[in-house]
Amino acid sequence: MEYIALNNQSLLDIAIQELGSAEAAFDIAKANNISITDDLQAGQILQIPQLSGDYVRKQTVNYYKVNEIKPATSIGNEVFIYEGIEFWAVEMDFGVS
Repeated sequence: MEYIALNNQSLLDIAIQELGSAEAAFDIAKANNISITDDLQAGQILQIPQLSGDYVRKQTVNYYKVNEIKPATSIGNEVFIYEGIEFWAVEMDFGVS
């Protein structure tokens, strides 16, 4: 089965959505010759292997489909610049007298 990755989806998101468990992410990565930690691009086509086993949970897959849940938890390569007093360093960002 083919799956088209959505914006900010990770292999873990897709594994849980399509196969019902995070463990299946390893099988998806292997089927697509990618690392489990690779950032996916929106629109990237992935092969979802047909699996049977203890970690394929049909009840979870059905829940995601019925409720139209498509998790997208990856933050990708975005750069965050933290500002504000809780991120300032003493004597680097302000002086103490």
